[in-house]
Amino acid sequence: MKRSLLIFAISIVVGTLATISAQEKNPFKYEGETISFQFGGFVRSVVFADFNGTVPHEDFKVSLASGPGDWQKSGRLNLDASASRLTFKAIQKSKSLGNIEYYIESDFRGGGDVLRLRQAYISFKGIIFGQSWSFMADLDATAPTIDVQGVNSRTFHRTALIGYRKQLCQFLSFGVSLEQPAAKITEALLYQPTFQRAPDIPIYLMYKGEKGHLKITAINRFISIADNFNQTVVTNHGYGGQLSGSLSIAPSAKLYLQTIVGKGVARYINDLAALSFDAFPNLSGTQMESLPMYSYSLGTQIGLSKKLALSANYSQAGIGDSEYSNRDEDYLRSSYLSTTLFWKLRNNFQVAVEYLNGSRININQEKQGANRLQFMFLYKW
Repeated sequence: MKRSLLIFAISIVVGTLATISAQEKNPFKYEGETISFQFGGFVRSVVFADFNGTVPHEDFKVSLASGPGDWQKSGRLNLDASASRLTFKAIQKSKSLGNIEYYIESDFRGGGDVLRLRQAYISFKGIIFGQSWSFMADLDATAPTIDVQGVNSRTFHRTALIGYRKQLCQFLSFGVSLEQPAAKITEALLYQPTFQRAPDIPIYLMYKGEKGHLKITAINRFISIADNFNQTVVTNHGYGGQLSGSLSIAPSAKLYLQTIVGKGVARYINDLAALSFDAFPNLSGTQMESLPMYSYSLGTQIGLSKKLALSANYSQAGIGDSEYSNRDEDYLRSSYLSTTLFWKLRNNFQVAVEYLNGSRININQEKQGANRLQFMFLYKW
């Protein structure tokens, strides 16, 4: 903790000095004939209070919200700066490969507030390899929030991948990738997790115009599970589809939409990714199943002035089979509501305030939930 606070303090000093000294050029950017590079990042400090229930995480993961019996978890106060980031981007000009982009991004959300790798990739001629956002993700399909993870219904994870993107025409693009597989399953007497043997394969088609975008994505998965009785590895098939997009309905107003449906795609839905739902034992415990699941979100952002913007989101995620388990306390669905006011004090300094409400419904209709009020101070260079 002390180490990360020291790093944050140094970052603030460096950023402040850069702002004071920079006149026409960015002191953290170099441009040469064959190569250019830039250092970037921001310091982000958030203070939040949970009330009428808590979520035991810096991000508002509704599926982990406290229940009615958790009387000792009715409130919480926390200060977090671990989402502050450092970035490095370099572009090398090549006659044979065109522009080759190298990118590294980190924050301080490793264990004990240590530096953690978020992204590290190389990209050229539409090819990308390294660690980056899953091709299933569409970060522009939800309204902005202070909450880093955002709405409980969307895909929000980075992974090792090898991908290819192609601009088909002015407004239409295509992408496909082989992504590092990972699965969290609910263990049973006869089954347990094991190493994965086949990559996840998302493929998308996206239209992007002046007023917004529309992205259609499909995902295919093969989930490996250890069968203890037969001492062999069995495979569950997972698959799903996503429709996401945004639309400017006025110069200062924008709408957002995202929905995901499928089986065995818990990794690609925020709230379900926090649980072990990529595969679940059937009622007899003799077979692992890929559960049907869904999610959707609606959002909007309105510019109140040049410096003020208001955004809001509502989302829901859930399991499509209410009888998948005979344990009353198991998860059925959850909802997420956010309202955020952003205030840009200057180009590189922003403050914001946000209210979050989340509720989780279990199979027996018991409700768990939490509320969060948080303030953010962000300085970017």
